[in-house]
Amino acid sequence: MTTKTRIEEVIANAEMLAGQLKACALDTEVPTMKEMYNIMSQQVEEMIPRLRGRLGHVVSEEPQYEN
Repeated sequence: MTTKTRIEEVIANAEMLAGQLKACALDTEVPTMKEMYNIMSQQVEEMIPRLRGRLGHVVSEEPQYEN
């Protein structure tokens, strides 16, 4: 597995995790748990742009990963 592929996979998994955490927040009636799930979802979503930046760096610095 190339570095590019691994980062792409991590981004996809992070997006999926953020969505699952949001679904958990919607499924619970306990306010503290709803808040916890929403906070965790937001934290994961904040990582995604940094991962995309790293992916862009890998592609630009290592042309063999462009395809």
